[in-house]
Amino acid sequence: MGTIEPNMGARVEDRGLSSALFGKTRQAVLALLYSRPDESFYLRQVARATGAGQGSVQRELRRLVDAGIIVRSGRGRQVYYQANRHCPIFAELQGLMMKTAGMADVLRSALSPVSGKLDVAFVYGSHASGKATGSSDVDLLVVGDVDEMGLHKAVGRAEGQLGRSVNYTLLSRHEFARRRKAKGGFLARVLAGAMVPIVGTASAKTS
Repeated sequence: MGTIEPNMGARVEDRGLSSALFGKTRQAVLALLYSRPDESFYLRQVARATGAGQGSVQRELRRLVDAGIIVRSGRGRQVYYQANRHCPIFAELQGLMMKTAGMADVLRSALSPVSGKLDVAFVYGSHASGKATGSSDVDLLVVGDVDEMGLHKAVGRAEGQLGRSVNYTLLSRHEFARRRKAKGGFLARVLAGAMVPIVGTASAKTS
């Protein structure tokens, strides 16, 4: 049987990675646009969502447009900004933002009140594989002996921040170990695909 490996150190490292690479405002702008690549935002929306001043946000947006990382479009008198799917490093940037300052960090923060009862939590499906659209829900698998009411509240907080639904599956450690043995089952398919770790790690291997 495979093991569940809590990995608290990796979580801290993930959170600091984007901060080391980008300034605070650029990190926040990229997290917003690259975690929701099929949506476009005007300046005030970006400033409100990131909590940064309009002047600093406008400067970052201009630099990112000039670099080809985001695109600028006009609709009437309003200017909108969106992640550039044709950027050569789109997939890499999206993956970094999802694992650090974007979706993953929101989920880590929201789950922190119950994290002591969690063995593993990770995102799978379209958001992990980079194929999510603006309407895609977040698929979250949680393993542990956590109170489901507490988990439900935590997930609700994350939904409010992410602006999309989070569909979670909660398994006890015993149920996780039992179901991962079933070849071709739901858990086997999930573990064989892309995953974004939120708490700990889980291998697809069994023994």
